[in-house]
Amino acid sequence: SGDGSQDEIVVFFLDNLQYQAGGFQVKFDEETSYQLPECNGDWVTLPESPPEEQEKVWRIKRTDQGLRVWCNGVLVLDEVLSNETCDSTTYIWIPFWTRTISSIYFHAADNASISYRTSG
Repeated sequence: SGDGSQDEIVVFFLDNLQYQAGGFQVKFDEETSYQLPECNGDWVTLPESPPEEQEKVWRIKRTDQGLRVWCNGVLVLDEVLSNETCDSTTYIWIPFWTRTISSIYFHAADNASISYRTSG
């Protein structure tokens, strides 16, 4: 998907009890923007624009400090989660983002993903 398509990637991380352990949403609007579930409530423009290629391969890695996202090998987001970066007045982000991930789930609203693979 490309900018302006209105397509979205909506992926959630789940723990072994199937409780949400974070996630990542991308919207291909005029500017590609993202949301982090249970962290930021507003769509935020990605700090780095994804490459122009129509076919995009996304790599999403949750770290001890937050989330890193690459698109076609380009680091587009390196977010450290904290009370300053997450809306701590509205969302209780810590219980969600500190759970151990055991699986992922693509929400029905995701209309941009074609396939995925996990890394070892």
